[in-house]
Amino acid sequence: MSWYFPPVNTIGAVRVGKFARFLIEREHDVGVVAGSSWGHPETLPLGVRLDRVIYAPWVDVNRWPGLLKQRLLRPFRLPAAPVPAAAAALSSDSPSSSTGRSIKRSLGDLYVNLSNLPDNRVGWLSGAVQGAGALCRDWQPDLLFASGPPFTALLAAQRISRKLGVPWIAELRDRWADDPYGPRPPWRLRIDKWLERRTLKTTKALVTVTEPWAEFYRHQYGKPVATIYNGYDPLDFPTPPEEVPPPSSPYLVIGYAGGIYPGRRDPTPLFEALRLLGPLSERIRVVFLGTDSAHVWPLAERARVRHLVEVRPALPYAQSLDFQQKSDVLLLMQWNDPREQGNCPGKFFEYVASLRPMLILGLKDGVPATIAHERGAGYCINDPPGIAAQLRAWLQEKQEKGFIPALPPSAREGLSRTIQYERLEEFIAEASLQ
Repeated sequence: MSWYFPPVNTIGAVRVGKFARFLIEREHDVGVVAGSSWGHPETLPLGVRLDRVIYAPWVDVNRWPGLLKQRLLRPFRLPAAPVPAAAAALSSDSPSSSTGRSIKRSLGDLYVNLSNLPDNRVGWLSGAVQGAGALCRDWQPDLLFASGPPFTALLAAQRISRKLGVPWIAELRDRWADDPYGPRPPWRLRIDKWLERRTLKTTKALVTVTEPWAEFYRHQYGKPVATIYNGYDPLDFPTPPEEVPPPSSPYLVIGYAGGIYPGRRDPTPLFEALRLLGPLSERIRVVFLGTDSAHVWPLAERARVRHLVEVRPALPYAQSLDFQQKSDVLLLMQWNDPREQGNCPGKFFEYVASLRPMLILGLKDGVPATIAHERGAGYCINDPPGIAAQLRAWLQEKQEKGFIPALPPSAREGLSRTIQYERLEEFIAEASLQ
């Protein structure tokens, strides 16, 4: 059970979809309950035929306040009278207007914290449970496997497990109550912790994506916990490394694929390093793929390097991987904070599989930086002068050789999804017997 599942093109759907494909190829009988109308591109192929899949409908609970406001005000709506520009400006800048916006924002935050339990997909809970009921009308699973976020999937699995009388395993691809990325008032945090404990105590076992998080959940719940990396799919990189042509752009192309968390995963140190390089920076291009330009352009402009930065729209999954392989260097941004220590995004393993060197911004003893250092796959540098020095080295290497050499194949050894899923398959079999 997972909100994200192919064809929606997100990293969560990649992990869950490829695990489903692995199980089917191993001749397990698999059924899936997933979300629908995700709001993301639907360009991700599953790769196998899956007969038992239900895309359950959902209700966006965050639309209700706006719809209610429209309905209540409709009888009183009058034609808008023209407002002089000066009066409009005065009104928008007035203290009363600012106070009104502040009250509206506070009420909106209160509504979200009260209604989005455990998250903004709670309106999928009923549909997921009903979808599972329909799926299991003439088919009985031996085990339920639910992956979050969103953690509404875990609530649904708990209910279905109780209804069918079968055990379930929870996968936490990210943290739930302890996620530092979502600022919440203390009272909401207490609710999240209570809801997490109430849900996870009913599982047979837990799965997460790094060992620091696994240690945390073992301590929290005293249950078996498996660390299963996101890994990479060898089928997505069929060309032998020695046959992949090197990037051919005259520029040193630094590629980034995905979104940005403003204030947490920040390209500013790289942009400042470009500024320090002076005229030498004209030989570099930083390309963001599928990134919100509003999170990029202001930072590039502040460093006065916007002309060196490109923002391109998202691509289908296979084309995104091709973009990564054709970049000279791949940029990975993590939060430079101890709370990020166990965070390792799926994109990191795609980068390693692409065998392109990485520039990592973030926590030096975090999981991605540690793995990259151990395998000679990249450098974690946060100060602009240090980044500038590394860029000079790459520029010189590209000038001398015409390209940046690929990493040795040993850099991705043992990180394939096949190996990770074999471990998960074994863990699930052991946990289900306990």
